[in-house]
Amino acid sequence: MPSDRANGAAATRNSADAANTPDSAGLGAPTRRWSARSIAITIVQNHLIWPLLGVLVLIGFFIPGFMSTRNLTNVVWGSTPLACMTMGMFLVMVTGALDLSIESTFAVAPTLGILVITQWLPGAHWTLALVTLIAVGVAVGLVNGMISVKLGVNAFLVTLATMLILRGVVVYLIPEGVYSLPTGFTFWGGDRVLGIPVAIIVIILLTALFAVVMNSTPFGKSIYAIGNNEPAAFVAGINVQRVMIGAFGLAGVLAALGGLLQVGRLDSATATMGDGEIMMVFAAATLGGTSLTGGRGHVTGILGAALVITGIDNMMNLLGVEPSIRRIIFGVILLAAICLASLQEKASRANL
Repeated sequence: MPSDRANGAAATRNSADAANTPDSAGLGAPTRRWSARSIAITIVQNHLIWPLLGVLVLIGFFIPGFMSTRNLTNVVWGSTPLACMTMGMFLVMVTGALDLSIESTFAVAPTLGILVITQWLPGAHWTLALVTLIAVGVAVGLVNGMISVKLGVNAFLVTLATMLILRGVVVYLIPEGVYSLPTGFTFWGGDRVLGIPVAIIVIILLTALFAVVMNSTPFGKSIYAIGNNEPAAFVAGINVQRVMIGAFGLAGVLAALGGLLQVGRLDSATATMGDGEIMMVFAAATLGGTSLTGGRGHVTGILGAALVITGIDNMMNLLGVEPSIRRIIFGVILLAAICLASLQEKASRANL
């Protein structure tokens, strides 16, 4: 009997790994016959965001000023904070959970970092602000993870509460905002290296890093396994609680880094920074191919989705669309993202 149990656990582990690696999507499988239908299913299931981005670029040719080098640089630059937040949401969603507090962590982490070196410890080096920012992101993420995982409380409700608490902290600390920030702190989001915005370099490196983590490390494969089948992952020997708490912790760090890029671009921090952005984060995650039920998603799709949403916002700026109409359009985008996620789920089942 112990031998049978061990064999069963090994089989479950192998099946979980096979189901949640990039090859499970059919990429690189030597026995796959690439018919038009299978190619279409693969695109819809895993890479739909890139055709959407291509359509957006084609539309951009008909909007004066959109395709200029300066404007395209600004679009990519402006997408970096959203991409950071969405990458954090991606990690949590792949486990089958949600983190609504990302938008408030996005604001509170840089706020505390700035206050440390400008008011509480004036004259301190800007690196202390950066350490504070990362520490706050880790702390918020771990608190969310510990409460939701260890206590068994629904993550949606836990992070909704922390979202409200953290937003209140930001409003209390900087009701009128903080301006003219230390140059070392704004370098990451506001400066350029060899003509390239540092924020773009940061988001490319983060995307590459987490692509490797998710596809080539036990931690990343465990996240996919948990989202795909948590009981099977547990039987396979994965420490489910530790991995899920780690995912929440990384989500907090990524949200904090997104805030760092944002305050760098704006050279300021305000109490409303990121307020209401969680809907766009959710839309970007689903548009990028992250499953609503967990177990599936690609980091590179997150970057494409952030570019699509930021590009649409830029187009509306150039066309002078009224704020009320923008809210309608973004609501349609969110609805479309949910519908596309459902389509991808169906394509995934059809491809099994």
